[in-house]
Amino acid sequence: MPNQHQFLTDNQLQRLRDVAMLGMITPIVIERRSEGAIPAGGDYGDDFLAYTQTTETKRTEVKGWFYSTPTPLQEVDTGMIVTVNTYRLYVPVGTDVLAGDLVMVGADEYTVSDTTAEGTWLPLLTCTLRKRE
Repeated sequence: MPNQHQFLTDNQLQRLRDVAMLGMITPIVIERRSEGAIPAGGDYGDDFLAYTQTTETKRTEVKGWFYSTPTPLQEVDTGMIVTVNTYRLYVPVGTDVLAGDLVMVGADEYTVSDTTAEGTWLPLLTCTLRKRE
């Protein structure tokens, strides 16, 4: 029985996570490219540092639950209503994923906009994605 300051016991939260895992059947690849500082040059070496991609990439493969939701938006200039997709990805709690990571779902690539990793009560980890064009 949870105490008055606890919504669920640890066991109940784990059972909830187990149910969420049943929907995580899609193979997902998460890549994080590390960035290294490369001097931009200059006669005196005091120019700002330019960042460039290195060859180091951390690759994580997990099962996830991916979906998109059509979202109507009104364009400011024309007043037209257009529909865009909002992409969400559920992955197991503890998955190493950060904003800016590349996510591959099949042949499609997405960039992680944000995650719910900072939450205190997580039955699953939610990522908001934007499609890479």
